[in-house]
Parts: sequence; structure tokens; C-alpha cells
Amino acid sequence: MKPQVLLFVLLTLMVSACGQDQPSKPRVSNPPNTPVANDDKPCVGASGNRKQAYFGDLHTHTAFSLDAYFFNATNDPRAAHEFAQGKDGHLPALGSDDPYTPARAVNIGRPLDFNAVTDHAEFLGGFSNTCGRNSMLQKQCDERIGKGIRDDVINIAAGNTSLQQQLLQSLVAFAPTSISAWQNTKQINDDEYVPCKFTTLHAYEFTSNENSQMFHRNVIFKGDTARIPLIVFPAVRPDTALNPQNGNDDWDLFDHLKIVCKSIPGCDVLTIPHNGNLSDGRMWLPMEANGVPLGRKIDSTDIYLPMTAADASLRRSMDVAVEMTQHKGQSECAVGVEGPYLQGEETACTFENFKTVCHGRPDDPATCTTFCKGDPLTDPNFCNHRSLGDNIVDTCLNPGPDGRSRPSRDPTATGTGNCTSALDFYRNAMAEGLAIRKTLGINPYKANIVAASDTHNGISGNVGERGFVGHGGVLDDEPKELLGFWNCTGGGDPADPTKCVGRKFQDFARSLNPGGLTGVWATQNKRNEIWDAIHRGESWGTSGPRIKIRSIGGWKLPANTCDRLAAGQNPVDLGETPGALMGGDLPLPAIGAPQIAVWAQQDPENYPLQRIDIVKGYVDASGKPRVKVFENVARTKETVKRPSMTDCSVEIGNHPEQLCAIWKDPEFNASQDAYYYARALEVPSCRWSSYMCNVDKKVDCSLLNPVNGMFPASTGFSGYEGCCATTGTTGSFKGRNTFNTIEERAWASPIWYEQKLK
Repeated sequence: MKPQVLLFVLLTLMVSACGQDQPSKPRVSNPPNTPVANDDKPCVGASGNRKQAYFGDLHTHTAFSLDAYFFNATNDPRAAHEFAQGKDGHLPALGSDDPYTPARAVNIGRPLDFNAVTDHAEFLGGFSNTCGRNSMLQKQCDERIGKGIRDDVINIAAGNTSLQQQLLQSLVAFAPTSISAWQNTKQINDDEYVPCKFTTLHAYEFTSNENSQMFHRNVIFKGDTARIPLIVFPAVRPDTALNPQNGNDDWDLFDHLKIVCKSIPGCDVLTIPHNGNLSDGRMWLPMEANGVPLGRKIDSTDIYLPMTAADASLRRSMDVAVEMTQHKGQSECAVGVEGPYLQGEETACTFENFKTVCHGRPDDPATCTTFCKGDPLTDPNFCNHRSLGDNIVDTCLNPGPDGRSRPSRDPTATGTGNCTSALDFYRNAMAEGLAIRKTLGINPYKANIVAASDTHNGISGNVGERGFVGHGGVLDDEPKELLGFWNCTGGGDPADPTKCVGRKFQDFARSLNPGGLTGVWATQNKRNEIWDAIHRGESWGTSGPRIKIRSIGGWKLPANTCDRLAAGQNPVDLGETPGALMGGDLPLPAIGAPQIAVWAQQDPENYPLQRIDIVKGYVDASGKPRVKVFENVARTKETVKRPSMTDCSVEIGNHPEQLCAIWKDPEFNASQDAYYYARALEVPSCRWSSYMCNVDKKVDCSLLNPVNGMFPASTGFSGYEGCCATTGTTGSFKGRNTFNTIEERAWASPIWYEQKLK
């Protein structure tokens, strides 16, 4: 960072610290720390054990976030909640570099039931509170800081935080602006909370991005403002830029939350890890030779202690759910990154792979060729990724904290390597935790399932594929930015390869997606009930559609369980049969093999269901963690077809609106811990990129200029080069049309079996 930029940041902080030009006060409907009206009255129609399905977004960024302010500063936390309730949200103009002027309106259509604004704790509200209230200061902020952040967004989004941003965050880590912004956010949350109709949750994001290893957590509190801390806890320290390390970031957060909540009567908190798929082996560390993962790092050393049972318990008490999918891809599983875990075959890991180890090289993992067959009309989107080092990566060698992970095909690489590990994915990590329990007596990784959008536009829950508007305001609002473009990384003219230094096709954003939603089963739509449902695991994640899914487990479930679940009745909740709800433990002792009943219902405004799978994680006879997928425990009787390449229409046919099955584990061993989660898939439909390329624009990739791989202006397709699978070099470029489909889905929180330890 240039000295004048540092000076400007310091001057900005001085302005905010001195209390000049105070932020405008939010609309106030309740005095601070006063319980929300009617929150203590039951909702009309609520009854004891009859739970309803509610949908919401647990991950939204607004202009109070450092990055979102410079991407799209038109929506604050109030605007995000109002958007979630059905009011218009506003975005900057297409093609503009001005993120501060609203020019386009967007609407969610169907309101959400609940929402959490999770702005970054790091310099929370700092630029919104200072730069955003003075036009001259805003211009200076944008020219000296904003443009640099926007130019570096690919590194930022990939977890490779630039030195400039690290210095910036370090300088402002504990700025006083965060206190007022957090107070404003909490007040807005209370203003917008309408018990029984729309629930707001107090939350923020802890954003550890050091050493290229992204392992962020959303921090979500229970209850009203009087039970919420006065400050947020950032992941950066004053020395982060000069001494980057992430060895104790998670433990620092857990320790802080434990201490601060103990000091506040009635304070309850949970954390939700997200984007394990981008953590480079850091989110869930592997077992060492002693049977436990690395734990805390001894300060000022490179020594890590083994995880203790006390810390395993602490982590488990905090990380109660995992964000299975969001706009930077899903974290369930990925083609080619099965590691030693998967036993047998799996067909559903092609969905929204943000990173891929499938390079098209002879030494690719064998599963790559199973799914990437070289036909862009049928290959999944990730098979055509072109951003080497961002989306095209290698598996991690020796995954661990503080950037020790390295790309396996280049173990001599210096610095931190962008790679991916089998333990970056939920189902493998949950199985690893089962094995760790054999040594520690507790599973530190045991967590349930949610999903979210992670929008940085302040438009919570805007997760539809058709008309995707991107996630970063002026960064990805145009087709060129979303789909990819030729870029001269060293300067020059992309249209003239002879005058373009470091020419490459930059399609980082094409691997993004609209994100997902969280569903919960709760008796009524109130803060405590929504939070409790997430905490106990009666939650599920969807890739966007409002698919309902419910599972229960037991040793002898009633024969009419499917009918009961379809009618909204749960025989375990009603006490009619012993068993486990989603997120719960099967009762001991084991009696035969467990039965898992799964019921799913399609989103009435989306497409019908195709099938239900059950994913099992377990510890084998040798103590190794394993995963096995039981596909099609329930499925449609109709032939499953792809959508139309012409207009993306889907043949509904007689595909079912509901599916249900009572499945019995054919391989159960009572001496082996296990988990079981259900996954419901829709019939195939078009990905957002196919709507944009094949339907809305009808791009013809045969018209690419062979000299530069770009469309001539006369074709009307300029900026849509990312619609094409392009091969060749200067003078021989050739493009073929792609057609990417997806199978939208829902993941139910697991049912767990934990044997009694001796």
C-alpha cells in the first residue's frame, strides 16, 4: 500500500474516532434493550409438537461490510431485511464503476421467513460510517481504496488477501466505528423483527483469510438485544499484515465468545463455518498419528499441541452447523477429491464445484474422466474452468494451518498454494470426526447442515437461477464479468494477442452461483424457535429452491411413517416411537439395524423431485473414516431427461411432488459410529449461465475470431466469450457452445449413531 493511502486511512479513522459527522440514526420502533412487542405471545395456530417449515438466509453482506461497501453500497442492513420481506432492493447501473448510486430495482418475489445480516466484523461499518456520509470523502475513499480492492477481487474472493487489504484491515482492526455500526445493526434487526411473520437474527461474520486459507464463520446470537455483546470480534490483529498466521484464529474466536457470553445473562451463541471448500485443508484438520488433529498453537512458536478433549468439546459447542452451499460453491463433495473416504460410486458430486482438480491432464484423478468427457454440451460447468490457480487447482499436500498446504503436483512451490483437500468437504470431515471420537471421547467436528447466499449486494435470499444478478455489485453485474473475458495481466490490448502481456482467460466468476437457503422445522416463527431449530439440527440446506425435507431415525419405525410425515406429523416428536430427529442421536442400545425415514416435497414454484439418496459416514473395522452413498432409496418412475437446449423448458411429466422412503442400513455394525443424512434432488434444470448464454442471448460460438478468441462486434456477442468452450491458440482459436445443467437439491441434517465408549 502506498504511503499516501495509509495516511488517508489513518485520517479517516481520526474522523470517525473523534465522533464528527455522526452516522444517521436508524428508524427506531423500540427503545434500546426493550423486548420486542408480542415476542412473548404465541403465534396464531402454533401448537406444541406440530412444527412448520420456515426458510431464510443466514449469510448476507451489506454496505456495512468493508468489501461490500466498495462493491455495492446501495443497501444497508435495513434494506437487506426489507428486501427479504418483499420490498425492492437496489443495485448500481450495469457497466458502471459507481457502486454508490442505485439504478436498478430487484425483487425477491416470495418473502423469506427469517434473515441474518452477517457483515464482516473486520472494520464493521467503518467506511459506511465515514466515507458514505460525505460526498468529497466518499470520492477520496473510492479513488484511494475502493478501486484497489475492486481490482484485486479475484484474490480476495479466493482467500489470497493482498498485502494492501491486509494492511488496511490491520490498521483498522479495532476502530471505534465498529461499535456504533454493531449497535445500529442490532437496532435495525429489532426494528424489522415482526414476531410470527418475519424473524431477524443478530449476527456477524468472523473472516479469517490468512495464508490463502479461507475459514470463515458466521456468529449468530439467540434472543433480544439485551442478551447480545456490545462488540464484535474481528479475525485480524494490528500485526496481521506483517505476521500472518491462522493457527489459533478459531480458538481465539471460541474463547472470546465463551467468555463474553458468560458475562451476559441469557447470552447464547452458535457459529457456522462456511466455504470449507476454499479452506485449503484448514477448516477440518486431519488426524495425526496419535489419532487426534492439531489443536492450539503455542504463541510465538511453530509448535502445535494435540487437540484436547476440552477443546474438542468447546468446538463442538460452537460449530453446531455447516453451510453446505453458498455462492462460492458447495462443500459436500467434489469430483476427484474423494481421498480415501468414498467407498463405492457417487454420481452427485458434479454440483457447483468451485474448485476442480480436473485439468484435462493424463495424471488427473480417474473420476475426472468419468464426468468430463470433452463434450461441452453435456459436461458439468467445472470441466470448462479456465482460471488456473483460482478454480483449477491441485489436491493439497500435507494439509494444515498457517499455509502449510501445498499443491500436490508441485510440492516445491513456495508461498501459500491454492489447493483443495478431501477434508475441505463436509461428509469426509464428519467421518473424520467419528474416528477422532475413538481417541478423544468426543467428536469435535459433529455439526449439522444449513445453507445461505453470502450475497454482497444486500439482497438476502435472491437465489434464483434465471436472471442471476451476481453477488458483488459493480464487480460481476455484466455478462462479461460473470462469464469471463480475455485479460492482459501485464498490460496491453486483449484483442491483439501480440500486444497483450500475460494474456489469459479470466472466468473466475463463472464458477459462482446464486447460493442457497436454510430451512428449519419450528413450532413458530420467532427468534428463539428459529435459533433453537438450527442449534438442535432440525435444519436443512437447499441450493435455492424451497424444497422441504424431513428425516427421523429409529430401530423400529411405524409402517405408516411416510404417510405421517407427509401429513406434517412426526411420530418421534409425538412420543409414539423412540428415535431421533434430524440432528439427533439414535437411542441406545442398538436394536438390530437403524431405520431412516426420509420425506421430501418439491418447491411448488420450481421443479419436481427426481430421487432421494442417503449418505452414510462410519468408522470401519480398522478405525478408518469412510463414506458410502446409497442412491435412489426413493425415486421417480419417469425417465429423467435434460431440459431443452433451446429454451431451458423442463418436462414435468409425472415426476413426483413428494418422495418418501423408510430405509434400513444393510451394512450396520453396532461397534462402529455412524451418521446418516438424506439428500433430495430435483430433475435437471438449466444453470444460470445456460439461461444467459443459450436462452437470453442465443450465443453462436462458431463465430469466435480465430485470431484472438473473441467475438467481433458485428456478431452482437461481445462479452459473451465465456459461453464457449474455447480451444487453440492465436490464429487457431475455436469455440463450441456449452450447455450446463444442474440438479437443485436439499440436504437434511444427519442422524447420528454414537456407541457407548468403553
